[in-house]
Amino acid sequence: MSELTKAQLNFIDNFIANDFQNASAAYRKAYPKSKAESARREASRLLTNVDIKTAIGNRLDEIMGEKKIGLEKRIVEYWMIRAFYDPTEIVDINGKLKISQKKLKKTGLYVCIDSINKKVNSQGYETIEYKFADKDKAADMLSKYLAMIHEKVDVTGTVDLQGRAAEILEAAKNETD
Repeated sequence: MSELTKAQLNFIDNFIANDFQNASAAYRKAYPKSKAESARREASRLLTNVDIKTAIGNRLDEIMGEKKIGLEKRIVEYWMIRAFYDPTEIVDINGKLKISQKKLKKTGLYVCIDSINKKVNSQGYETIEYKFADKDKAADMLSKYLAMIHEKVDVTGTVDLQGRAAEILEAAKNETD
C-alpha cells in the first residue's frame, strides 16, 4: 500500500464522519480549492482506489475496535437475559411487578417484557397485562450469535449463562430504590 497524502486521509475521515453519504462534500473539505464538478468526479475516483478502500477499512477497524467488544458484550447479555429470566422473579401471581420499573431498567430486565397492556374489565377495574419474551426464541438467537462470533473469540473458559441470569435477577430483587 502506498503512503496516503494528508488530503486523502482528510477525505477518508470526512467521508466516514458523514456516514458515507456525500463523497463530493468530503472531497471538497479535503481539497477546498476544488470545484463542484471535479469534486464529484475525483471523489468517485478516490473511492475506487484500492489504497483508499483499504485505508477506510483500517480506519473503521480503529474506530470500532474497542466499541465492537462492548457492543458484542451488550448483545450477548441482551439475549442471555431474555433466554434465562424467570418471570416469577419479575411479577407475582396477580401480575403485579415485584421490582420497580427503575430496577427493571437499571438491571436490564426490562428486555424480558415485550409489551405492557392496560385493560379495563366489565366492572371498571383496570388490569395490566405483561407479555414476556419468548425464552426459546431468545436462546436460539443467543446460540446463533455465539456460533457466529465463536471463530473470532478465543474462549478459554466456560460461562454459566443460567447462573449469570440468576445473579442479575437476584441483584434486582435485593436492590433498594
